[in-house]
Amino acid sequence: MAALGAPAPSVGVVTPPEHVDLMVVHGLVLTMDAVGTRHDDGAVAVRNGRIVAVGPSEELERRFVASRTIDAHDQAVLPGLIDTYTHAGHGLVRGLFHPVHGWPAGALYWHATSPEWWRAEARLAALERTRCGVTSAVVIVGSTPARVDEPAYALAVARAHADAGLRVVVGVGPPDPLFPHLDDAWHATRWDATGPTRVPFDYESALAVSLDVIHTLAGGDGDLARGCLAPPYLFGRHVAHKLLPRRFPTASDAASIGREAERMRSLADDLGVLVHTHMFHGSVAYALEHLGADATAAILGPDVVIAHANGLAAAEVDALGSAGCSIATVPTTHENLWYGFAPMLDLRDAGAVVTISSDGAAPYRSLDLWRDLGSATWNMWHRHHDQAVMAPESVLRMVTSDAARALGVAHERGSLECGKCADLVTVDLRAPHFTPLTSLEYQLVHFGSGADVHTVVVAGEIVKRGEVFTNMEPDTVRAEAVDESRRAFERAGIDTIDAYRWR
Repeated sequence: MAALGAPAPSVGVVTPPEHVDLMVVHGLVLTMDAVGTRHDDGAVAVRNGRIVAVGPSEELERRFVASRTIDAHDQAVLPGLIDTYTHAGHGLVRGLFHPVHGWPAGALYWHATSPEWWRAEARLAALERTRCGVTSAVVIVGSTPARVDEPAYALAVARAHADAGLRVVVGVGPPDPLFPHLDDAWHATRWDATGPTRVPFDYESALAVSLDVIHTLAGGDGDLARGCLAPPYLFGRHVAHKLLPRRFPTASDAASIGREAERMRSLADDLGVLVHTHMFHGSVAYALEHLGADATAAILGPDVVIAHANGLAAAEVDALGSAGCSIATVPTTHENLWYGFAPMLDLRDAGAVVTISSDGAAPYRSLDLWRDLGSATWNMWHRHHDQAVMAPESVLRMVTSDAARALGVAHERGSLECGKCADLVTVDLRAPHFTPLTSLEYQLVHFGSGADVHTVVVAGEIVKRGEVFTNMEPDTVRAEAVDESRRAFERAGIDTIDAYRWR
């Protein structure tokens, strides 16, 4: 006890806690940063849509006081998943698939749909993505090619995702002149209250619409919705499609293919957007032979995302890797049967950024990107006859930090680090398939699903908590989707009672 009149003992200055908007505490935090930092009892603090701290819960609870706190006990906390390649429209086709005739996506999209149909499908897709913890996605507007006879379809897709609070990169671009994927390549049917109107269009008008969409999205929706150039085949298609016979490009087509590829390169540079395109075996080889290695390298680059990449030859792998391209592989696709698996590990070793994508919600897959992680792993185990490849940590990166690199946003998203956007998900670890929890990353890859996702946060805003969706009413979204799908099937004359009899 201090003597009477003695000076009071010095006391250290107590710093009051800082205010933040949101805290996620007591979770098993996988940051997915460059060194794989993990906090077994971890927390994430968020202010103004960005992460201001990541660390042990005890430390962050001492440093911060939050307007809203999420207790993530018995949950894993990860960056929101990023799907680097999907198609809009597929969600309202779903299981309408015939093993011989395929499915009616192209004709249906171009001749039986309205902007309202595209909005309903995009809202359904946004609901599914939110439920599964996919916070960002590249969405090509339609099948191959994108529907770009007018801007309304792409803008409906973008708006629906932004309204749901999700990030979307909308892919638009003109049909491929040699392989348009459509029986009636240069006509579309527009539907409104008065009925159908048949409208002709051409390559140049489709490109103009695509550029209009990109410019429009650059000026709105904050940073949630953006556009990219999505020419179906940057160097042409050089493998057969079993349901759509077309001739392959020859040497006589090289000048026009090269000219348009260089044009896409120039437009992407001017607009500051990605080029997102399909490539299979033969595409890069054709460019190397007919355009030359230097011209091919000048067209490719880190802002070029290659969808599929099935069956590539060694020289093609080297060219894409040397250029630093990104690859959106698809674990569940018929191209795996037709052309062989994408050489994921070879591409990665060559210098490409390799990611895992869903390719869309049909005809035999969903937007649950978790399902694709184990499939991709098994594909590579099968290809290499080696279960030591595809470490689960690296597989998770293919839908988080590496996926962000592929889309050119690694400085903003893909990992839980200070200064980055607060896009995160929590996964409920109380499910039987996570019990006992012996290896979190392994169990997430091989046993996890979208049904395990509990909370979804995008830009610091909670868009899903349990079964509560902040920006959507699931029953309403589903009802709208059913109504619009019925209208489109009626317009197309498709009987959906039995998918095997659709044609």
